[in-house]
Order: sequence, then C-alpha cells, then structure tokens
Amino acid sequence: MRANRLNNPVLSSSFKIRMRGWKTSLGIVFYLGIMVLIAYLYYITFLGTRSAYQMSVNSRQEIGAGIYTILAVLQFGLIVLITPAQTAGTISGEREKQTLDLLLSTSLSPMGIILGKLLSSMSYIVLLVLSSIPLFSMISFFGGITPGDIITLFTFYLVTAFAIGNIGIYYSTTFKKTVTATVMTYVTIFALGLISFILGLFMASNHYLNNLYPSGDYIPFVLYINPVIGLAQILESQLNGSVGSIIGMGSSRLRYFWIYNSIVMLAIALILFLLSVIKINPVFRLKSRRYKISQEA
Repeated sequence: MRANRLNNPVLSSSFKIRMRGWKTSLGIVFYLGIMVLIAYLYYITFLGTRSAYQMSVNSRQEIGAGIYTILAVLQFGLIVLITPAQTAGTISGEREKQTLDLLLSTSLSPMGIILGKLLSSMSYIVLLVLSSIPLFSMISFFGGITPGDIITLFTFYLVTAFAIGNIGIYYSTTFKKTVTATVMTYVTIFALGLISFILGLFMASNHYLNNLYPSGDYIPFVLYINPVIGLAQILESQLNGSVGSIIGMGSSRLRYFWIYNSIVMLAIALILFLLSVIKINPVFRLKSRRYKISQEA
C-alpha cells in the first residue's frame, strides 16, 4: 500500500532535520538583517538629499516606493540564486550516496518521492520569503503600497520559486552529478532570461517597424517565459512606472502580463515535474538500460 502523499516521509524527515538545528533560524535572522540594513541605508540616503521643508506626503510615498522596489528586486534575485542550489542536488545527491535505489524500493511512488524532494528543498526558500512579509508590510506605512500589492508580489515570488525548483529537480534526475545538475540549472535560467528578452525586443521592434498600423497591445510570446518581465510589470503597475514602453507592450494587456507569465511558468513547471517522475521510475530506467545495451551490442 502506497504511503499517503499528504504524509510524505521524505518531506517530514527533511522538516525535522532542517528545523532541529540553529542554522535555519540564524539564516533567517541574517537574511532579514541584510534587507533591513539596505532599507535603512536607502532611507538615510534619501533624507540626506532632502531638507526638512522639502519633506511632504509625496516625499514619504517616494521613500516607501524606493524601499519597496529595492527590496522586491533584491528578494527576487535571491530566489533566483538560492532555489537552484537547493533543488538541483535532490535526486543526484541520492545517486551519489547510492541511496536512490533504496528510496525507490520503499512504498513511496516516484511521484511521491519527487514531490517530497521538491517541497522539502523549497521549504527553506518559502520560509525566507514568508518571513519578510512583516518587513514589506511596514513599507505600507509610508503610503502608496497596499496589502493587495504585497500579496500580488509574494504570489509571484512563490510561482517563480516553484518553476525554478522544477527546473532544478529535472536536471537532478537527468544528471548523475550534483555539480553538473546545478550548473545546468543556472545556465538554463539565465540563458532563457537573456535570450527571451533579446528576442522579445527584436520581435517588438520588428512589429512596430514593419506594420503601418501596429497594435499597441502586441506582446512577444517569448516574454511569457521570462519572470524578470513579470516582476517588472508588477512594479510598473504598482508604482506607475514605464516598463511597458521599454519592452514595447501596450498598457491594457501589460496590466495582466504577470498573470499570463505565471500561468506559462506553472505549465512548464508541471511538465518538468512529470518528466522528473518518469525519469526516476524504475520501469523507465530499466527500459533505458536495455536500450543502451542493445545499442552497444
């Protein structure tokens, strides 16, 4: 009888090991301390450039918007950098310790193993993100930022972390070495981000140059896989910026771009998750070995 997925032993064991020590708590304190320090430095720098009589309600909103933008971009960057390191070694690490076959021989299904490994490796990232909610909430006291804005931003954070986590899991099932899986995950993330942005600019410029009456709502499809554009759209809509004019997108569809971006990332993450399940399935692995032997014969 298969174990209940809601009571996943892999996930439960990881939580116990991670939360038992002091490193997790120290990491959260250090993480929040860095964010508070950066916010404080920006606040002091802003006040240093304004005299007392120049301060107004708009100035306070400007301070809040500046701190919000800096922390939002900083936390997004940390998610992109930390998530691959947490997920890319989940399955390959079991291979290196020669415990993967032992894990597959338990009552856990391949899907249960992948799900447990994914959630356990992402638990620390989710904990870091959620622990920063009070800090972001304090920014609303400056004005200009609503609780809805914070919920939107953090929802996008979790979607991005889930998508990147599944890329790491997929490469972890594909390569035997953790180093290789980690490097490939970082290369894939940054290559997709850079290539999609360059292609998006090219497609947008081509659209406006070659059409006599170009559509103002044109969005290059390659941008839907780029979470950086999704984050830029969220900040643009919340702070009344001009990101849309930079990438050539019309304002009416740009308003909901992060939702479409999230749907595409979730779809890709689901596909990679299912491929990871297939790759560690003993039946699939046996067929792959037989195919290699037949090719060598």
